[in-house]
Amino acid sequence: MVVRVRKRILLVEDDVALAQLYRSILRLAGFETIHVIDGWSALRAVDEDLPDLIVLDIHLPGLRGDELLSELSQRSETRHIPAIVVTGSDINLAVAQAKQILRKPCDPDRLLSVVERYVEAAA
Repeated sequence: MVVRVRKRILLVEDDVALAQLYRSILRLAGFETIHVIDGWSALRAVDEDLPDLIVLDIHLPGLRGDELLSELSQRSETRHIPAIVVTGSDINLAVAQAKQILRKPCDPDRLLSVVERYVEAAA
């Protein structure tokens, strides 16, 4: 059995430049980050190794972010995983089934602060 010390963040973002920025910030803070660009890839990544937290956009190719969150909330093994939505869309917390919604453009320090808060709360 492998014991992970670093917290694992699944980053689901189809804007590659934005994902690189967020991934760099999270890695510098000591998080292990896995980046995928669509909802279907996110489901596969979750099935392979449960993340400690998910950061995602709503408008994704294929399976949308809100559909991904709905699917994960229906599974007993994944419904506990906190999710932070970073989007430019007008959505509400109930629809997104997320712990928090951050608006794009999102300040990377703000994202890191929110991620750290929810990872600590989940621990």
